[in-house]
Amino acid sequence: MWLAPIRSGLGDKKMEDFEIAMNDWNHFVEDTQAYYGVNMNALTKAYRAEHEKFYLKSSIWNNLHPNQLIGQPAVVKEMDCLTATVEEIREVRAQVTLPINQDRTRLAALAGWFDVHFRGSKQNPAVEEVELNTAPDENGGTHWGQQVFLMTPAPRVNEGDSINVSFSMVRSKENHRLMDMDITYELHEASGRKLPAVATKIFLE
Repeated sequence: MWLAPIRSGLGDKKMEDFEIAMNDWNHFVEDTQAYYGVNMNALTKAYRAEHEKFYLKSSIWNNLHPNQLIGQPAVVKEMDCLTATVEEIREVRAQVTLPINQDRTRLAALAGWFDVHFRGSKQNPAVEEVELNTAPDENGGTHWGQQVFLMTPAPRVNEGDSINVSFSMVRSKENHRLMDMDITYELHEASGRKLPAVATKIFLE
């Protein structure tokens, strides 16, 4: 399993959609108060949290182009599907450093994908190893695509900077088929300046 820094317009579009949804809600609250004398403000906090999760904190399927990568990918998990246990895959934790190799851009998101190496087993090794690679591809890649985890707000980054990422992914308590992720990232600028760490929760549903 891989993780990489990317540039993308998805974050701006999702933020725009979120703001439209909140504006619609605010108009609804005003109209309900004006026409019916009912104050719906008590639901605003919950409505905002629900839509923030949907638009800004949910993983997004996308077919990325390789030129959207702005830094070096890193492996966050390796496993042997022949011998892996449930306990081994129940939780994924990693700490990685992602060097930035493009100048004057934004860290819009982190992208995740996987590859699989079909090697057979010790008892029955493959005659020829076959690799399934779901990384960003200029020809469109596979139907698996990639998962995009938005960074909001998206920090400005430059070549020579690096992103220290602490990554945790566990099964959702509400539905074991879904995943909850905690991502903390810290920008280290090439100048030596270190920005405060930012923590976010992402839902893979």
